[in-house]
Amino acid sequence: MKNDSKISIPLISFSSGQERWDPGTEKGEKIFLSNSYTRISPPMELPDLCYGVRIEGVCDSPFLPLGCLAVFSKIDGTALEDIYAVEVRGEFPFVGKWMQKENSEGIAGSRRKVFMVPTPMHVPDSRVSPIAPSLHRVMLFKDFASSGKLRLIPANKVLWTHRLVYVQK
Repeated sequence: MKNDSKISIPLISFSSGQERWDPGTEKGEKIFLSNSYTRISPPMELPDLCYGVRIEGVCDSPFLPLGCLAVFSKIDGTALEDIYAVEVRGEFPFVGKWMQKENSEGIAGSRRKVFMVPTPMHVPDSRVSPIAPSLHRVMLFKDFASSGKLRLIPANKVLWTHRLVYVQK
């Protein structure tokens, strides 16, 4: 998007009281179809594919005050304050702070994997778990709508994450 004096972006809501969610084409992404737009004047150029979300109700983040407009982009990149809009399979999207991402090799690659189920294959010095590596990939988010509750989400259940790019207070 170009930094004109005012730009229009779609205004959507993540609440369950909305009319409908329709599937998109990318990775099972669902985008709320809305005829509602808002005009903003950001001090910098915003990336393409942006949308706005009004922060209403409870939000446990001093960076996103009540009543502000949070602008998210579907384009990958670094998020402001590590805040993302996230959709988990079977749930409505939420706004949260990305606390940690763990892959199949652990956070630093040196941590021993934890055995969740005792098995005859258990060897005390082993660095390999009998659990499938795909089950080790998790994402940890602080959910702002749930009083800052931490959510540990398996990466294979996350449909999309959109980064915060601008906050209009």
